[in-house]
Amino acid sequence: MRNPNLLMVESININFDKVHEMSEGDVAFEKELLHAISNSVKELKERYLQGLDKKDPEILHQARHKVKPTITIFELRKLSFVLENGRNLINTKGLNADLDNHYHLFEEAVNDLLADINSTIN
Repeated sequence: MRNPNLLMVESININFDKVHEMSEGDVAFEKELLHAISNSVKELKERYLQGLDKKDPEILHQARHKVKPTITIFELRKLSFVLENGRNLINTKGLNADLDNHYHLFEEAVNDLLADINSTIN
């Protein structure tokens, strides 16, 4: 049986149908999977913001690279869009560019995603 909470949430942040497909209807596993996604995104946030603060392209690259499979598999569209725009901005203007707007968009994308996930597990 499908987790009824997933039916209530339509999101540009995560494709809950992918979560359901992977869990094959096992609600307990679905929750574990959502916790794993949440933990991965929290780790990304910590490392990515550290990379921005330190203006360290290697930390940013590693943070993006580590979460890429999660972003792809579960279609974390908003976060993917923000990370790609940030990568392009940094590639064209460097880490000394004004990154305040990107920083805020990144935090918003992460927070929105985590809120969507939390609304389904709680």
